[in-house]
Amino acid sequence: MEETTIIQTIERTVRELVNEQRNHLKRGRVERTFTTDFASKLKPPFETENITVDPFYNRHGEAEKRLNGGIIELDIAIQERGIDPNNLVAIEIETLNKPKRDDIEKLKGLTRKGGGYEYKLGLFLVVGISEKAGEILVMEWYKNGKLL
Repeated sequence: MEETTIIQTIERTVRELVNEQRNHLKRGRVERTFTTDFASKLKPPFETENITVDPFYNRHGEAEKRLNGGIIELDIAIQERGIDPNNLVAIEIETLNKPKRDDIEKLKGLTRKGGGYEYKLGLFLVVGISEKAGEILVMEWYKNGKLL
């Protein structure tokens, strides 16, 4: 799948889910529920015999994913499990009105050439809650360790 198609598919899915989840997002911080629902919606367009959409994924082959000496977990990984050449998209999500942006370095590291993971793309997504429910506050794409 081409990068443009990947981005368009994910962005369309985000908009649909945020609209569907507006009432749920009004209740406050619901990151794990939103992430699980998002991963489920991404399965039909992305999953194949080899590619999976995994929420809360921390594996790298038989080991744990690590960056800068620490163990990391992705909110959503679109990838072929166990090998790196088919690492398609690493997604980090925040459901906050004032994001901490602490996952940006993770996305840069996961998409960097020669970084050991080389995800083709990374997405930092921030979805508003409470009075900002239903708003996409940030949708930033990363490639080769840099903001697109």
